[in-house]
Amino acid sequence: METFNVPLQPILVFLVVLARIGGLVTFAPFWAHRSISFNVRVVIAGVLSLTLTPFLLPRLQNIPADIFPLTLILLGELLIGLLLGFVGRIIFLGFEMGAHFLGAQMGFALAGVIDPNTNAQTTTFGILAQMLSIIVLLAANGHHWFLIAAVKSYETTAPGSFSLSPQLVDMLVRMSADALIVGVSLAAPAIIVLVVVEFGLEFFGRTAPQFQVFILGFPLKIGIGLWIVGASLYFIPTAFRDVLSTLYVGLDRVLGSI
Repeated sequence: METFNVPLQPILVFLVVLARIGGLVTFAPFWAHRSISFNVRVVIAGVLSLTLTPFLLPRLQNIPADIFPLTLILLGELLIGLLLGFVGRIIFLGFEMGAHFLGAQMGFALAGVIDPNTNAQTTTFGILAQMLSIIVLLAANGHHWFLIAAVKSYETTAPGSFSLSPQLVDMLVRMSADALIVGVSLAAPAIIVLVVVEFGLEFFGRTAPQFQVFILGFPLKIGIGLWIVGASLYFIPTAFRDVLSTLYVGLDRVLGSI
């Protein structure tokens, strides 16, 4: 009776690729959106890993079959995928944060909604910015950039060689700070105008107490805020171009740091 021998190395390579792609699909924008169920994400990660394994098999050799070193390698691969996804999420979070700041200043925070993607309270402007950023990401094929970065990462970081260096931590902290700066800078013009309107309403309320400033303030701030948003639509493509450029550069910087 002939024995059926299954080569072990392709299976190990598949597991390594699955760990890195699985971490990416778990955290990256669009791929990790709540509208895509966990089961669908597992299937996507499996199909992508099966597709990439034959191409990566010549590069990935001598993967240990022992359970302890293999587990450490898989954990490192999972962290690399999560790291690549985190870069994309933190960059788009800056744009969503700016929209949230604007909505809160306009008064929409009093009618907050639950973000289905994060289960956190946000404003309608935050939800709108999140949906718009996903649409722009898909239109620019930005979701493919994460897969390309995951494949290119094997050229810079072999399985089992990942280490969380101080340079990488410093870069992630700087990117988080830059995301906050992007959010504040996008919403700053509207916030400044609305703060001036708020001071004007306070002054008007002091000089004419008979007027219901609290009631008049809500429609006034919402109207002015919507007018500013409409006037800023001309600059939205430039803002998204900068965000996508930052995403591309951020992925490239991470590949050079891991």
